[in-house]
Parts: sequence; C-alpha cells; structure tokens
Amino acid sequence: MTIRIIILSFIWAFVSFASPEAVERPKIPYEKRALEYSLRCLETIRGDEERIASTRNWVAENLVFFGQEQLGISVLRGSKPHYRVPSGCVDSAVVALGNSDTDVVHRFLELGLDLLPYAAGRGAELIQFQILRIAAVTGDSKLIQRAWDADNITHADLKPAYKAFLNDWKPDLLNRLLDLMFPDRGWQELKKNSTREVELAWKAERAVDFYTAMIFLKEAQARVRSNKSYPSHWLRFVEAGIRTPAINTRPAGLSVEMARLALLENQMKSALKYVEQTWELVSGWGPNMSGVYRIERDLALTLAQIPDSSDRLNIASERLMKRAEILCDHLDPYEQLLQLPLLAEGLQSLGKTESAKDLWLKSTKLCAQNQNPESQSIGLTRLWMSFAHANNWPDKETEAILVKIEKQLPEAYSKVHF
Repeated sequence: MTIRIIILSFIWAFVSFASPEAVERPKIPYEKRALEYSLRCLETIRGDEERIASTRNWVAENLVFFGQEQLGISVLRGSKPHYRVPSGCVDSAVVALGNSDTDVVHRFLELGLDLLPYAAGRGAELIQFQILRIAAVTGDSKLIQRAWDADNITHADLKPAYKAFLNDWKPDLLNRLLDLMFPDRGWQELKKNSTREVELAWKAERAVDFYTAMIFLKEAQARVRSNKSYPSHWLRFVEAGIRTPAINTRPAGLSVEMARLALLENQMKSALKYVEQTWELVSGWGPNMSGVYRIERDLALTLAQIPDSSDRLNIASERLMKRAEILCDHLDPYEQLLQLPLLAEGLQSLGKTESAKDLWLKSTKLCAQNQNPESQSIGLTRLWMSFAHANNWPDKETEAILVKIEKQLPEAYSKVHF
C-alpha cells in the first residue's frame, strides 16, 4: 500500500467517523463503501499522466458533490504536477459554489493558485480568469488580489475581459435596459464565411461567456439554498446563452442547471419545462459527444424529483436505453466502459433497476476484457464512483468481477512496466 493510499485512508476514516458537530453531513445520500473502493482504485492508476490528472480532477468534483470537500482537496493536492490539476481545483470550486459553501470555494481556489505554475504556457491565463470571476462573485477581495498577482505567471492582460465580466455581473442602468430590449446582444452568432482566425476568437469568447453563465447559475442556486434573492438579469444572460448556437453541449449543460435551479425554488412546472428543453438540445448530438451522457444522467435525476411527471419517466428511460444502444454500436469499448455507468445511474434513479444492473454489468465486463491495466484502474475508479453516486451496491456477479480485476492489477502492471 502506497503512502498516498494510507493518507487518503486516514482522511476517509476521520471524515467518516468524526462527530456531527465537527463535520458537515453530506448533502446527498451516497454509497460510502463504494466511494471508499473508488478512492482505493484511483491510487492504483499508473501510466499516462494526462489521463491520471483528468481522472483525479473528476474524482475531486464528485467528492465535493457528496459533501466530502476535504477529501477532494486531498486528492488534488496529492496529484503529480500536471497542467490539468489547477483546472480541477477550479471545477471543484464551481461545484462548491452551488452548495453555498464559500469557505470551501476559497480553499479550492487557493489551491488552484498554488498549483497555477503547472499550467504556465498551457492555459494558465484562462484558469486565472476563472478564479477572478468566482472570487468576485463570492466577494473574496484577498483572493482577487492574489489572482491578479498571478500575472507574473500568465503574462496576460485580463483587465478588459474582467471589466466585461463585471458588466455582465453588475450591469449599469443603461446596459440593463439594452439587455432587456436585446437579450441576445452579448451572444453574437458566428458570421458566415468567417476566417479561421475570427472563428477561433469567437469560440474562445463563447467559452468564456458560457463559464460566466455557469457561475451565475451556481451562485443563484447557492442563494436559493440560503434563502436569499438573486438578480433576474443573471438568468436572462443564461437564457441567451442557451439559445446561442454552439459546437458543443454547453448550452444543454446550462439548461440542466436551470432545471435544477427551478427544482430548488419548488417551481416544478419550470423544472419540467427545462428538462424537456434540454432533451431537445441534446437530441441532435451524436454518440461521440461525451458530454451528452452526463447531461442525460442529470436530467433523469432531476426528473425523478419532480412530482406528477410519471408520464415522462418512461420517455426518459427509453432515451437512456436508446443512448446506450447507440453508444455500444458506434463507440469503442473503452468509451463504452466510461459512459455506460452514467446511463445506469439515470436508469436507477427512474426505478429501472434491472436495466441499470445490465448496463453496470456490461461496463464491468468491458473493464475485465481491457488489456491495458491503466484503463482497468480508471474503469474501476469510475464504476465504483458510479455506484456511490447511485447510492447502490453492485449485484453479486458484478461485484465479483470488479474484485477480481483489482486483485489482478499488480500482475498486469508488471507486464507493461508502467
């Protein structure tokens, strides 16, 4: 057992058994033993540094979602130096932002700035701008100053972009009137026959705007949880972003968060409207768009919490099964291994337990058949996390295969010399 595994095990034990006064309870139910197994398998991954960093970022996000923020910080802090790790800190901070936990947001952003040199020359300026925006929304003046001081790493002039963000966040009276009359004015479409340079600039600007919209949504969710109000122009900005043509699933991702916000506000008709709207947004995307599977999962989880939506539950389950069928017909076995568990979680939330078991078992068998131990370690990490997310334990057949794969990892790694 490595030192890193020992440290994580100690932290896990402390978080699991500390007194209720010392530790905030998880915000959602999850399968604790499955999460423990996922963390154990995470530490077995050896090989490609980018895949390892991306997986650790993903695990940290899930830990924050479960309310296990300190574990999430430990996972990121324990990562090997890599340019993707600072992005993981920011992504986890955004999840914490929606949970109305500014102290946790601060800790993740501080860690992101600590590790920002890893990303020098590899998008550090975007991470710096992300931190500036989140810190501004939370009113963290010390963190804002520290983010500005990171100019010596990024060598980027972010003042014009930051000024534009502040105008979206707190527009003056004139801009509010203009936004009311022309709500899409900040989300211009790409003109036909644009040059490659113009197209790249447009894509970069859209990515920044979509991130701003997500921050607004998460902060709105946080304020609802704290029984506070939020400005209506934030949602107008988000709605305009949802209507904007894009080359990715980001508008659908915003639409999912709008459904979650409506659910928090007990606006069930609006929540259902956004679920159906998101279905339309993702209907045209092919199986290679990996963001679709998480969105379909999240839509099912949201729909399951909306009363009087029983007539849509069958539609949702049929969508998930169709997604699984198309996925298995068109994508390689490794992508199937990664995405099938998300669809299984959605089916489980809709009460389709047998269909969910079938997809989990299929993904587990794909993991067993994979000849790359690194891919097996990643698959095990994601499968156990999926069961944790679904607050469910695998059936005996699936569990036996998962345990067998993990036991054989040392021998498998010895053959590839990772």
